[in-house]
Amino acid sequence: MITDTFTYKTEQKAKTRFHASDYGKPILDLYLKFKGTPETNPVTWNQELRFGAGRGVETSALNILKQNGIVPQEYNQETDGGFKMEREGVEISGYRDAIHVNGCPIEIKSINTKNSYDVIKYKNNNPRENYVGQLAIYMDYMERDIGYLFVISMDGLDTFWMECRKIGDRIYQCGNVVVDLNKEYKKWSRLYHEYVAKDIEPPVNQYVYKKDIEKIDWSTVTDGDISKARNGHKVI
Repeated sequence: MITDTFTYKTEQKAKTRFHASDYGKPILDLYLKFKGTPETNPVTWNQELRFGAGRGVETSALNILKQNGIVPQEYNQETDGGFKMEREGVEISGYRDAIHVNGCPIEIKSINTKNSYDVIKYKNNNPRENYVGQLAIYMDYMERDIGYLFVISMDGLDTFWMECRKIGDRIYQCGNVVVDLNKEYKKWSRLYHEYVAKDIEPPVNQYVYKKDIEKIDWSTVTDGDISKARNGHKVI
């Protein structure tokens, strides 16, 4: 088949700063991107088709929000959504998908229709942690106590409008998921200043995969994470 010969290439640039979408990404992955290390698993043309479909759903969702008076008609992500800020001595930037007429950020995400497990998680009020973290960074930058996560399946049959609230000092909750930006900012700061700036690759075992259950401070573990662990969906 002719499709067997299809290829796809994306321009790879070295990172110069952290992005809101980096929330939850592995330390080593971020380090390699900062160093411009060639990817061993670049995006294929099949994957780009799926990503393109997802972007189309998100664009349509934004237009629907505009038509329904949720987002100002004149909002343009390229000119109105960008931001830069500094936290813990590192620069963070990104683009907000939309801004509510009340001034709160909105993060729009599409999910694969065939991923029934993902859909079930949203129905159970358990959004993806990295999505919540990304939205929380926008809320932190805008100094807003409320933000919104709008998730749409690619077939349009499942939609989820979820409110995210600030519940502490840079701590935010969306559904059952709680994120602490203080921890993420400190992790990024350590990565940049101790490894990226010094051109030292972080050890792969820097973050322990499974902790001694007797040494866990359960008061610091959210109910959502405990529930995930009980159901085999998270390692604490």
